[in-house]
Amino acid sequence: MTLLLGTVAILLGPVIYSLGQTRPRVRKTLNVLIVLSIGWIIGVHIIPEALRHGGPLAVGIIIVGIAFPILIERLFKRATDTAHAVVVAIAALGLLIHAVIDGVALLPGSGAGLAHAIVLHRIPVGMALWWTIRPAYGPGVASAVFALVIFSTAAGYIVGEPILEMAATRSIALFQAFMAWSLIHVVAFGVKHKHD
Repeated sequence: MTLLLGTVAILLGPVIYSLGQTRPRVRKTLNVLIVLSIGWIIGVHIIPEALRHGGPLAVGIIIVGIAFPILIERLFKRATDTAHAVVVAIAALGLLIHAVIDGVALLPGSGAGLAHAIVLHRIPVGMALWWTIRPAYGPGVASAVFALVIFSTAAGYIVGEPILEMAATRSIALFQAFMAWSLIHVVAFGVKHKHD
């Protein structure tokens, strides 16, 4: 049941965001909610987890993760689309890994509180995905990304315990900390954006 609720929640994101687009105040509120939600997920879940598993190394990884999107865009200044594609690819990979971990957290043995938190946080995640991907690549690519996220979550839910053991490892926590800043960059500035 929790997997179904998690799937419905992420699919509600685009519906809510699309309904809000006709009203400027609602649109601004949703945009702020998306950025704050992604920041909350990264600041309250991903970064503390990385620090817990990675210790001092995690601090270095986080600093590199913050600098990475900016460095990539500067290195590929003439090929801006290539730079954005690299940043988006890293953010997407991190998102899929996070979706697998969400699937594990939706297992009945994880506790009702955690499952409900996962379901609720998937609504703003769905809104953020739709907000960033659909304008840049169209509804077809956005729908494909949603399908991949749903599939990844289902894989985490179905496979369960072995993934839970892997998800708790230091390398996964550190990778999520590294990619978190690429995700923030994409959400804050959009998939395709100009730097003046």
